[in-house]
Amino acid sequence: MTTQTIEAKKVFVTDNQAQWIVFEEEMQAGFQYKLASIDDLHDYVAGTGEVFTYNVETSEGVVKWHIEEFPEGSPVYYVCEYRVIN
Repeated sequence: MTTQTIEAKKVFVTDNQAQWIVFEEEMQAGFQYKLASIDDLHDYVAGTGEVFTYNVETSEGVVKWHIEEFPEGSPVYYVCEYRVIN
């Protein structure tokens, strides 16, 4: 049995108010970092309108942006969220 490796980019949150969500290559000395959570990513989307369309490694696992539309007349029209894929 082989295990499939899923490519994902790590995203971190920081105590730097000017740039509170960063990638590994953007980290700077002097700030505290932790792996972002799904809630952190949802806050980022709500605050900026930007979505990471590729796989993202979070504290809950690897996630991907998911959009699900429902038929007309449903109580919910659509759901947009990050979901764990691995």
